[in-house]
Amino acid sequence: MRNSKLPGSLKNFRLKALLRSPKFLQLPRDFLEFIYPAACLICQQSQTSRRTHLLCEKCLNEIASGALPNVEAMADAQGGLSSGTLDEIHAGWPFDASMQQVIHAFKYRRRPSLSKVLGEMLAQRLQNHLAHEISQAVLVPVPLHRRRGRERGFNQSMLLAQALAEIWKMKILPRALERIRFTQQQAKLTAAERRKNVEGAFAHTAKANLRNHTIFLVDDVFTTGATMNACAAALKTAGAVRVIGLVMARAGN
Repeated sequence: MRNSKLPGSLKNFRLKALLRSPKFLQLPRDFLEFIYPAACLICQQSQTSRRTHLLCEKCLNEIASGALPNVEAMADAQGGLSSGTLDEIHAGWPFDASMQQVIHAFKYRRRPSLSKVLGEMLAQRLQNHLAHEISQAVLVPVPLHRRRGRERGFNQSMLLAQALAEIWKMKILPRALERIRFTQQQAKLTAAERRKNVEGAFAHTAKANLRNHTIFLVDDVFTTGATMNACAAALKTAGAVRVIGLVMARAGN
């Protein structure tokens, strides 16, 4: 069937999907940055890296070589793993000033192309810690509510999961979870408010048969663990035996 003969409603649906796609959102910026090279998001110097138009090679190397955060100790101290739903948590970086700039650009300034280089670096940094799990686990991104997805144009957790799946040759289950209730953004809430905010907000989908599976649950930042524990609870209701959180950065002391 040719596109010219498609029903008008289907044409409009496909057009809207294209306009909201991460690749389409990135096109104007890629074009402008080709003509007027952007400054590095971190050091504000002219970028020179071929891996991304948004960071210079020096800052990329510093990110790649930085120390891994002790997420397990932080999670235990804040009760992040005490509920028995999220079994482990691994992060690539602490949520310091540099990572804050990068992640905020990725999520809120619509720079979805960062997911590729960040995903590649995250995979390299966590490879040794997860080597015995990678061959058996499946990837599940933390979902956005449909309303938030329309506002942002993409799900940053999905893009990261896709990058990890490509590097690790893993299966990804993009619709195993759904966010069934619209929630406030977690960033400005207290720990107690975060837990209340996401209570009952996630559910496994009807087709999600996760019995005896180990899940790599992917998100951008880990703070108190409220979101990831709520997701892990839904995944275990669907039969998952282990849920391991993977995030770019962990916030908190």
